[in-house]
This record gives sequence, structure tokens and C-alpha cells, in this order.
Amino acid sequence: MSRAYPYRRPPADVVATGPWLRVTGDSLEELPLDLPDWDYETILHLRRPLRVDGFRARQACGLSPDSAVTLTVVWAAANSSLRGQAWQGSLPALDGAELQIDFDLPGDELGGRLDLETSLILRAAGTGSSATAPSRPGSVLWREVHSVMLQGDAVLFPLAIVDFEQVRYPSGAAWHLELSEDLDSQALGSILLLANKRRPVVVGALENAADPSDADRLVLSTVQSEVIRSLVERAVVDKDFDPTHDYATGTVGALLASVLRATFPDRDLDALRRERQHEPILFTTRLQNATGLLAGA
Repeated sequence: MSRAYPYRRPPADVVATGPWLRVTGDSLEELPLDLPDWDYETILHLRRPLRVDGFRARQACGLSPDSAVTLTVVWAAANSSLRGQAWQGSLPALDGAELQIDFDLPGDELGGRLDLETSLILRAAGTGSSATAPSRPGSVLWREVHSVMLQGDAVLFPLAIVDFEQVRYPSGAAWHLELSEDLDSQALGSILLLANKRRPVVVGALENAADPSDADRLVLSTVQSEVIRSLVERAVVDKDFDPTHDYATGTVGALLASVLRATFPDRDLDALRRERQHEPILFTTRLQNATGLLAGA
């Protein structure tokens, strides 16, 4: 169902979008819907040409020609729960304005589904604008979202391969998820998946995540399921965690809330806490189902 806005908006054709393009070295190619070769060390250099009717857009909204309008691109990464402004440019009050979006995204802030939201945003209504025109700074005049899947079969978070004999974790374990106890800390610097180099089957699958074999996919499915289980259990057992709290974007709390909603969209936290306390085996089975453990096997 489309959203009803309390102000006039321009028709969709005031913006003619070109394709999203990926710049790699000296080559330029259309950005595919998924990038299986992506990893956390990959910097995404993206471009996109557009043609915008800035005068017609203002006129259709009832805005005067001197109204300040910007074209903005915001990125959001599903796995890290991080988002930010990637690019912004002023929109002149003329039709057929040629603009080119161009920016880099650091790989260590991304992962999973990457949403690229392109919008026309009102910064200030000019003198003589209509009473039905948008007036509040930040009002969205036009919006489009393009999504790309990054590292579709790989792990959810930044990865380090270490010798568990040299760290405090059991030397025979396959992996360990490190996560800060501080719900308000930034998730990007607070979460790390450690893989034990003494478990070559696991390490090999993680290293081959961009192009996994059938055997690698089984390992990756297990790792992903266990990572999500660890995050859900952390949310369930942490008495200070409240999914209704307005955690700042990119924090551990925001990450836990996002994972909990994605894993159990129809169950509230209190119900999950009761089930884990009174029926822990059923709770574990429910997590297997929700995370799709070995679903593709």
C-alpha cells in the first residue's frame, strides 16, 4: 500500500535514473543484484547518472523556484545495522539537469543486503510557495531504493582466523563470536567472529565463502545459524535489553533488535524468554527452524 503524504509531491518521471555502476580499476560495469565476490576488505566505488527536472519538480509540489532541494543517497547495511549518507548534491531549478552520483563505501561497514536510497529532499521552502507545498526541512519529494546482496553465502560479520591454543577459548572449538556487553557501543567495533585455524574444514569454508562448494555450504549454513542463535540468546538473556528502546543506529542494541525482529517477527521478547526458561529444548529447535539450518542441504 502506497504511503499518503500530507503535501504535494512531483510525478515520478521528474527523475530519470540511469543504472547503478560499479567502478573497479579502469573498468565500469553495471552493478548486479548480488556480489558473491564481495568481502569486508572490498571498497565499493559506485556511480550513477541521473537527469532531473528541478524546475518541474518544484512547480508540481507548489514550491517556488528559489526553494532549496537536494538529491541525496543514503546507504543501509542489513548485517551491521549501520547507515549513513553516501552522497549529496544541490538540485538547480532547471529542467534536464544532468547529475552524476559518485562515492565509495568502506567494506568493513557493510554486509548482507545493501540498500541504496536515492531521494529528493526539501531543505528550505522558498518565498511564495503554495500552502499545500511541503514546508518542513527534510520532507521527501521523491524516493527510490535499490538493493544489492553482498557476500550472500558468507559469514555475517568481520572475521579473524586465529589459533585457539593462543587465546582464552577452548582449543577444540570451531569458532567463537565476540560481542560487547555494552548495548550502546558501536556494533562495527564490538563484534567479531573468530575461527579456529586448527579446524581446517571450517576455515576453508569461510575462506571459500564467495564461491563455496556443496560441502562449504553446509559449514556456512551451520556457522550462520549459530551466529544468529548467539545473538538471539544474548538478547533473550540480557535483562537490560529492551527491543522497544530507541537504540542509536549502528549500536549493539540496534543490532540485537534487528536480528530479533528478523528471526522471530511474530513473537515478542517476553514469550521467547519464557520459552527459553521453561522449554529450552523447544527453544533451540525453534531457533534451528527460524535460521534455516542446513535448509539448502
